[in-house]
Amino acid sequence: MVSGNLKNKQPETISLLKTILEQRQGWNEVVRGGAIAGLSKLTTSADAVDLIMEYTKVGIPQALRLTSILCLGTISTGQTPEKLGEILEQLEAIAGESFFLTQVAVVGALGQMQTPQAITILNELAAQTPDGRVRRRAEEAVSKVQKNLGADKAVNELRQEVDKLKQPDQDLLSRLAKLETVNNN
Repeated sequence: MVSGNLKNKQPETISLLKTILEQRQGWNEVVRGGAIAGLSKLTTSADAVDLIMEYTKVGIPQALRLTSILCLGTISTGQTPEKLGEILEQLEAIAGESFFLTQVAVVGALGQMQTPQAITILNELAAQTPDGRVRRRAEEAVSKVQKNLGADKAVNELRQEVDKLKQPDQDLLSRLAKLETVNNN
């Protein structure tokens, strides 16, 4: 009964937090960061995801943007597959940025998630970043996501990664075999 009552209050809560985000700028974005953190606790709300994602865009004050990026990981745990896909797309796009704190926020967000795609993005980030601190955090976050997924899912994810790595080798071997056949004839 209580959860049903809370569901009915979600639109009011989102509206209040949206008003705070629009009207309460302050020192180091503490108040608006708190509003974003509040939205992230509404893990089943697609509207909350949309609002948080608005504050992950370039041009938003850095402190608020970093909080918003991090909160995408928090809110992701109760989302539909479609919304989860949007969150992952957004985080993958942001992961390409070179600013250290932005990369750390992306790693923090992905480390909270419960999806194998987060591991893929973390591995890509670790491979492309020149900063060893980000690389180490990304590798630690991969372990955390694997724990979130559970042992069976982690093993399956590793198998999929190995299969992806084997595919180019298989293609090369088959091309080499064709060349050898042509040369022998």
